[in-house]
Amino acid sequence: MRKYIFESTAIFVGILLSFSVDRYNDERIEKENITQSVLTLVNEIESNIEYCEEHLKQLKNMVIVNKLITSDYNYLRKDSLINLHQKYPYGHSYDINGNILYWNEHSNYNNIYQWMITWWNTFSPEEIYFKSLINSGKLVLIDNSKVRKEIESVYTTRKERNFVNLKLLKQNSDKIFMWIDNKRNNQLDITSREFIFTNLIDLELKNLLNDRNYFLTLRVMSISKYIESLNNLKSVINLEYN
Repeated sequence: MRKYIFESTAIFVGILLSFSVDRYNDERIEKENITQSVLTLVNEIESNIEYCEEHLKQLKNMVIVNKLITSDYNYLRKDSLINLHQKYPYGHSYDINGNILYWNEHSNYNNIYQWMITWWNTFSPEEIYFKSLINSGKLVLIDNSKVRKEIESVYTTRKERNFVNLKLLKQNSDKIFMWIDNKRNNQLDITSREFIFTNLIDLELKNLLNDRNYFLTLRVMSISKYIESLNNLKSVINLEYN
């Protein structure tokens, strides 16, 4: 009887130990996966820092160009706009490999009045790995509250501030588009944008362009702060996980 009890107890304890080992291994593997996911996020952060720094350079060029225009409206002449953009480029697109292509070719300048004065610079940082953390539920499983809160803040609240200022600039650009469309539609014949911008400048346009200086400054400020946030997040992760 005692032998039976001992064997039963030994089997029971063995099963408990087995479950404990399995649970420990599962928790260890889960923790390793979460750590790897956080470290992988650093790659995305570094990519976003590079993207935002280029974005900031473009915005600063936009500030320079617009301030020159509002200081002397003769800069709205086509040859002057071309010279400005060659010196302070910001209009761009991307090739199939994601490389930036600035619009400094002759063909780009054929329609310069359709984009250069109203360019608002779309903001689209990467967030694939962050969304993966969200969708997999790993973000809430990060034990380090400092890292978790910093990730949440950078990818939500602080990023959103950029979109708020982007929206203000886009609204200003839309008003400039509306101004020129109204001017063209009030002419007796088909009229080019170049003619409107060089011959029919009025107080409304001057006010819009001066407002544009302010909105561009806001965008420069928010992107600069966001770059600081990204660099800080990268430092926090590296400090806590390396």
